[in-house]
Formats: sequence, C-alpha cells, structure tokens
Amino acid sequence: MVGTALTIKCLVGDASAVMKAIDNDLPGNVRVIDAGGTNFTTPFGSMSATAAKLRGIDGCVTNGAVRDYDELVEIGLPVFAAGVSIRGNVKNHQGWIGIDVTVGGVIVQSEDIVVGDSDGVVVVPAKSAEQICSKASKQQEKERQIMQRILSGERLTKIFGIEKYATHYHIKLFIVLFNNNL
Repeated sequence: MVGTALTIKCLVGDASAVMKAIDNDLPGNVRVIDAGGTNFTTPFGSMSATAAKLRGIDGCVTNGAVRDYDELVEIGLPVFAAGVSIRGNVKNHQGWIGIDVTVGGVIVQSEDIVVGDSDGVVVVPAKSAEQICSKASKQQEKERQIMQRILSGERLTKIFGIEKYATHYHIKLFIVLFNNNL
C-alpha cells in the first residue's frame, strides 16, 4: 500500500467522519484514522472497505479495531489496525477530517506519504518525502548488493565486517543463557 494520507479523527465509538471522508475523497489516498487508540471501537469494516475500494482509495490505517475480517481479506483493500473486534459503532458526531492525528505513536498530517506492507506501516512526512525517498532508494540498492554477495556464497560475518565475533559468539551466548537459568 502506498498513498497520500487523508487524516480522520473520530470521537471514540463513532464512524461518521470515516464515512464522510470515503464519500468525498479522491483516489490514491490512504485513510489514517485516529479512533482513540482502543480496540473498543471499530471505525472500519467491510462496508467501508467496499466503498473505499470502489472509489480508488488505496488503504486504511487505524489505531482502532476493524470488524468483518474475513470480508476485508476478500475485498483486498490493505487495512492495518490495532486489532479485530465484533463491536459496531454509532454515527452521531461529524468528527474531524484533515487535521493532524496520532496513530501508532506517530503524528500524521494529511498529504504525508503512507507506505504499508506485511512488515507494518511507515509514514513519510510530505515536507521530507523527496529526501527520504532518495535515501530509501540508496538503501534498497545497498541491500540488493548485499543479497547478491549472499547468493554468491559470501559469509555474512565478512559482508558485515564482524569476523572477529564469529568464533566466540556461541560460547558467550551459552554462558549468558546458562547464567540466566541459575
């Protein structure tokens, strides 16, 4: 998942702002929903995911729980949440769209770049995106080169310059584990 953040802050237990944002949003955005940081709220489920996918929205990240997990998998929209819950929500408060939110301990602003995969989610501040993307490309090339060295049979301890630790590591580890079990 890669897209531009559209931030949403909900009153705990209310999903009105999420629905409003989905109905009025542009393709390519990722919903970043501050639902209060509790698994007692589910601001996103199969109906929201279906509507979001039809509108070209790229994914959802929330510090709340989601529901309808099996349906979410079937719909295929990337969703990152703090948990899964059967609880529903109310629709009584307009919430806030486009304000700074905090999700996963990270402050997210609308227009930040949100990247997610099976390892988790990264938020790239919009003002630093060009610089960070350049550094990320360099890191990716470095890792590609390391992988080539690994595939050619080179030892990890040589690649990472830690040959001096390679021969004594097992003995030290055994002593530490042994002492911790006393």
